Amino acid sequence: LCDRYYNSIDLCIVRNLCMLTLAYSGFLRYDELSHLRCKDISFKDDYISLHISKSKTDQYRDGKEVVICKGTTSACPIDLLNKYMQLANLNKSDDSFLFKPENNSKGHVKLICKDKPLSYTRAREIIKSLFKQVDPSLSIGLHSLRAGGVTTAANSSCNINERCLKKHGRWKTDFAKDLYIKDSLESRLSVSKSINF
Repeated sequence: LCDRYYNSIDLCIVRNLCMLTLAYSGFLRYDELSHLRCKDISFKDDYISLHISKSKTDQYRDGKEVVICKGTTSACPIDLLNKYMQLANLNKSDDSFLFKPENNSKGHVKLICKDKPLSYTRAREIIKSLFKQVDPSLSIGLHSLRAGGVTTAANSSCNINERCLKKHGRWKTDFAKDLYIKDSLESRLSVSKSINF
């Protein structure tokens, strides 16, 4: 999808791809993604830091930080975020919601002026329609991005530290984290391969 729309300057397309890549790479729940404000993002040279002010597991309401590194492909969340903020005329220090509904007036699309986040229902429709372009048989929702992101990270060849994985996804327990991960066949076979018989 990111390759297909790499040169797009359509605000809605770029917003939607930005939501998709941030949720996937940050293991974000929808309420965390929808409540992101422009000022919650700190841009560094090779990564961004997201301050998650509202999280299901944040018992003390002091917020959590999620860091996402710069990528090298068309699916780089940082590049898409910068492009989206430019197209939407969003200031990095604004207190407004990052992802808002669009207003289409006389063929000109822009974000609504009212400070209101994109609804769960609309975001779900958007994500489902994006994935239908790739494979019409897919049945994917918003939470699939969180589960898919952590599964990809856990099954990668990078041997990610379990504590860092749990912290990135903001899970309280290993049990909660493990419910999200679907081990690849290669990972499962590595157990018997290690026996060397």
